[in-house]
Amino acid sequence: MSTLAATVLLLLFFGYYLKFLWNVREGLRFTAMPSSSNIPFVSVIVAARDEADNIQKCVKALTQQSYDPTRYEIVIVDDHSHDRTRELANELAARDNPPKTLVLSLTEHNGLNGKPAAIALGIENSSGEIILCTDADCTVPSGWIASMAGCFEPSVGFVAGPVLERPSDSFLSHLESLEFLGLMTTGAGLIGSGTPIICNGANIAYRRAAFQQVNGYGNGTGSCDDETLMQRIVTRKAGRVVFNSDRKAVVTTVSPPTLRAFWRQRTRWASKRGHYEDGSILRRLLFLYGFFAVLFLATFLAVLEPGMSFPLATVVLLKMLGEWSVLTRGSDLFQQRVRPGQFLIAELFHVPYIVFAALVGQFSPMRWKNRKLEQ
Repeated sequence: MSTLAATVLLLLFFGYYLKFLWNVREGLRFTAMPSSSNIPFVSVIVAARDEADNIQKCVKALTQQSYDPTRYEIVIVDDHSHDRTRELANELAARDNPPKTLVLSLTEHNGLNGKPAAIALGIENSSGEIILCTDADCTVPSGWIASMAGCFEPSVGFVAGPVLERPSDSFLSHLESLEFLGLMTTGAGLIGSGTPIICNGANIAYRRAAFQQVNGYGNGTGSCDDETLMQRIVTRKAGRVVFNSDRKAVVTTVSPPTLRAFWRQRTRWASKRGHYEDGSILRRLLFLYGFFAVLFLATFLAVLEPGMSFPLATVVLLKMLGEWSVLTRGSDLFQQRVRPGQFLIAELFHVPYIVFAALVGQFSPMRWKNRKLEQ
């Protein structure tokens, strides 16, 4: 490939990436805040697998909500746990304090497994107008239910909420949390710009009617997840999607403890393999991946072709400035601090990380908690 052709290709993909960053940055201006005064009945669904260390803390936070305790219920669905998750959940449910806590088990439903199937079972056995989901290893603030439920104006069918990682003292953990903030910022900006693609299932809510209208998770396989549901609600016109930026809605989770755990988690998230009803989503993602792949290859080409050095350096510098602009706006929105030194170090790994994580996610079998995931 000639230097001129490589430069033109790089600049074309970079132009698309700059437009993407601009859309995300502008979309952050259009996040939602609770405004509805209605108090709908809410069903909080928690799918749990091998969460004996976390389930008590999770349920305790859910029972200490500022929301009217007679207007919500908690449904814990055990997904074939090998530890005491179900036993501990049953002990919590046996207490008489409101709200009502129901414990279900996928073990009693032959052939069903996985988070989508667990949530679907929970919804089937719940009665709330609004379905609110979080993960068993997360902590929710006391105003969480009220904040998320308050975003359901009549036209809204799906609400995505903020999830932030609590870093440990390690430098790696801080880098992981920075990358996670980037994902959350991107998801919020895309939703705000009217092109929702990603969300985090640890903090989502949707109308039961919208879930039913789009046939929920479909066949319940690993290919149908929370992002799929959000996209179906948009594609099938079951309601608007909004992102709730209220600080009272921030759900926190811990960052992966090791680099290996981080890699497994992120490649699992990348393992969609093109399950999109809206074909434009796949096209946009392919263009984004194309930019990172071309930028990665251009780095090696610049070693052989010195003429590539200047355009490559220009693109890398502008990429960093654009990402810094978006990330700092996201950090202001989510009340997170972004340290320039950590950002610069993260930038060194950003391109190869994206290139290889996406490839591994598409072509390698994914495992989670001793279970092979369907893709």
